[in-house]
Amino acid sequence: MFSPDKVNSGRQPELDIARGLAVLFMIIIHVQLVFANAGVWDTLLADINDFNGDIPAAPMFMFLLGIGINYSRKNQPASMAWRGLALLCTAYLLSFVRGFIPNVIMGFNSADISYLYKGFNELMIVDILQFSGLAMIMFAGFNFFKFNKIAIGITGLVFALINILLLPVQTQTLPVSSLAGLFWGSNESSYFPFLTWAFYPIAGYIFGDYLIRCTDKRKFYLISGVVAAVVFFFGIYLFNFVFSIPTGMNLETGYYHHILTDNITFTGGVIFELAILSYLVRYVPGFIKDIAGRWSKNVTPIYCIHWVIISWLTLAIPGQSLSMASFIVLTVGIVVVSDVLATIYANWKAGDGQRYFSSTTLILVGALLATMLVLFLFHK
Repeated sequence: MFSPDKVNSGRQPELDIARGLAVLFMIIIHVQLVFANAGVWDTLLADINDFNGDIPAAPMFMFLLGIGINYSRKNQPASMAWRGLALLCTAYLLSFVRGFIPNVIMGFNSADISYLYKGFNELMIVDILQFSGLAMIMFAGFNFFKFNKIAIGITGLVFALINILLLPVQTQTLPVSSLAGLFWGSNESSYFPFLTWAFYPIAGYIFGDYLIRCTDKRKFYLISGVVAAVVFFFGIYLFNFVFSIPTGMNLETGYYHHILTDNITFTGGVIFELAILSYLVRYVPGFIKDIAGRWSKNVTPIYCIHWVIISWLTLAIPGQSLSMASFIVLTVGIVVVSDVLATIYANWKAGDGQRYFSSTTLILVGALLATMLVLFLFHK
């Protein structure tokens, strides 16, 4: 079923759809967390959004990141390291625009200095872009030292075990927390610590190595899907019910700071979803595939843009105040605006304009302009 050569190196539509769904789930859950009122949270739709915002979102993103390393043409160690550093810089610039500035404005308008402290805390948040940057640097190291799949897999297990040892070590001072939080869940502002989440891109890389050399995708996904389903469902029963190990799906902090048992079951859930999508993809209309493919390629700009819009909208819309209808309308609007701006940016980047401006700056400035328009439309 596997060739020594890369015989399956074209675009994989099931991966595009999986990443496109993850983008959609990500925006929905973020809007819900910030703006939906208690009435919305008590509905079945909110429960579905909450689940979709867990395994099919961040773990899927990170698993696909690992798969993509196999398909990338820019996988030289130096190139990957620079991409990782660029993601880290983008992450902290985004924190400044989406977190620090809105809090400073709120503090100025309310004469409440606590917003200033909150703004500085937002600068130190460890989010998925910081993790992605560290993950790219990790893969640059793997390539530089020529690690094979076995060595990479063992490294992933070692990271997960170190994570278990370090999680009880909590930090209090902001500078220490901001640095330690990059690597383990040392505080509540560390949402995607490296040691917790590195398991997924490593597992994705190993999975992608088999996928790109696969000569029979149907058989490959059938076998991997069955195994993944057993791992997912039996793992949840064994770890969470038999051994009563806390699951990351119960509490928000537990989700961000979960351990190896959840790494295993969440990975099973991700592969199970990919297997299902591989069989459903033939029935998906072409325009849906096109949208998913566009979102898949524009995932980083969409991530930046949607967060800037959400954060700046809090200046005009009180948090957790929207009814179901308003929540749905706002979510659709943010999805559309983020998609349009990300597409404009992608088209600009493909041209000569990138010689004159920083790409990251253009993304964030464009998002700010869109936010001002949305603020005007929603302002009462």
